[in-house]
Amino acid sequence: MKREGAKRVLDLGCGAGRHSILLGKEGFQVVALDISETALQTLEARLKTASTDNVALAKHDMLELPFIDDYFDGVICTNVLHHGKLVQIKQATREVHRVMKRGASAFVVALSTADFRRGNGRKLEPNTFVFTEGDERGIIHHFFPRKELQSCFRKFEITSFEERMIPVEEGGNRAHFLVRLRKS
Repeated sequence: MKREGAKRVLDLGCGAGRHSILLGKEGFQVVALDISETALQTLEARLKTASTDNVALAKHDMLELPFIDDYFDGVICTNVLHHGKLVQIKQATREVHRVMKRGASAFVVALSTADFRRGNGRKLEPNTFVFTEGDERGIIHHFFPRKELQSCFRKFEITSFEERMIPVEEGGNRAHFLVRLRKS
């Protein structure tokens, strides 16, 4: 993003802010957005010792982003977009497109149907489950087939699209798509 002259970056679903802090230290103006008050409080505490003052926090969901059109030079969204039903995910994707400037880049990490956790919990719709136990109990997870995720990004230019599998002790793989996008 820096090579492309990016300045303002949205960390969509920032959690405790690992990426927000890193991007802030690299000189980007970061908006760290998350729906979780707890996550944002954790990030706020971390920022006090992080040697960066260019990270702003925003508590909001991803379905109706509180930003003007064409505002961000870049977006990072890791392990967040898949938290919802498909209609919500498509809405969030439209919102990301709306707030990105022409020529802006995005990096998205989302679950693949090859993930060993697909099928866990209560089924809400095809490939969508709300986990009923563990750390993510009550959280919706959508597992994308390749073509479905590609179709969610049809308004973007997809500059790379890779599926990554990491074997886990429980058997099977953690499986994610790593996608780089550009708004043309």
